Amino acid sequence: MDEPMNFTRDWSTVRRHWRLLAGIGLLAAVASAVFSGPSFMHPRYRSQAVVYPVNISTYSIESESDQLMQLLESNSIRDSLIARFRLVEHYGIDTSKAEGHSLMRYMFSERVKIEKTRYESVDIRVTDEDPVLARDMVQAVLDQGNQLARRLQRGKSAELLAVVRQDLARTRRGLDSVEARLDTLRRSTGLLDYDAQTEELTRGYMKALARNAGQAPKAEIAGMLKALQDHGGEFQRLALLNQELIAEYAKKQAQERQLLLDVSKELTYTNVVVHPEVSDKKVYPIRWLIVLASTTAALLLGYLLVSFGERQNGGPGVVKGS
Repeated sequence: MDEPMNFTRDWSTVRRHWRLLAGIGLLAAVASAVFSGPSFMHPRYRSQAVVYPVNISTYSIESESDQLMQLLESNSIRDSLIARFRLVEHYGIDTSKAEGHSLMRYMFSERVKIEKTRYESVDIRVTDEDPVLARDMVQAVLDQGNQLARRLQRGKSAELLAVVRQDLARTRRGLDSVEARLDTLRRSTGLLDYDAQTEELTRGYMKALARNAGQAPKAEIAGMLKALQDHGGEFQRLALLNQELIAEYAKKQAQERQLLLDVSKELTYTNVVVHPEVSDKKVYPIRWLIVLASTTAALLLGYLLVSFGERQNGGPGVVKGS
């Protein structure tokens, strides 16, 4: 049967071998303090920025902060930072090996963290042995994010501008065609305003009949009424179509001006609430935690070995079964 736990026996074992256990603990503390020092484990520093998204158009049901995170985590920004700060050499990675690029991406993701906070802001943190480099990389992430968002927005606006200009040219051709036909009708028939001319000519013809005017005035009025009868419908339709085309052309011109503004405007897409700074306090390694964990593990292992040795030798700490 398994022996029940006996704290009295355990404490007795500790008292009998306290010098040995104290030596093990002291040796472990010294060794862990030495090996966690800057000669063996280079200290790392962290720089941080917290930003809120602005001027960002989302593509689906995602929030603006989600969209900003997608932009900041793009591989184009990652590759730009790797090249700009020569991170391959800085991290000491041999990219000529088969796994070199994968290791580089892993190192980058392990050092550069982009996360959304519960307040819908985006937290950007860079950890590195060089505190100045960490600060510069955070700022570069922000700058590259603004440039990428601006490039995407301008590309979308440029596409829409090309479509609007095609529609504008098509509307202009239609407008020119309608105006040319209206000019022809004006010159050949004298039509200027269908409703006004119809009313005036009808009134004039009735007055001529009432006065028993001569045949010449009546014939002239009748000829103009005949022109209204033959071409008035077409003239009226063209006049209405001309007004619609003018309104449509003006609307498309306004769209073109807005898109030209969108293509040329310089917007930023982040409001920075925590600016990146050069840190003077290391975040890795936490030496006291390493020393504490190492010393505790060494003491526990030492006690287990001593206790096991006593059990094997049938020493005073062993309670023999019946």
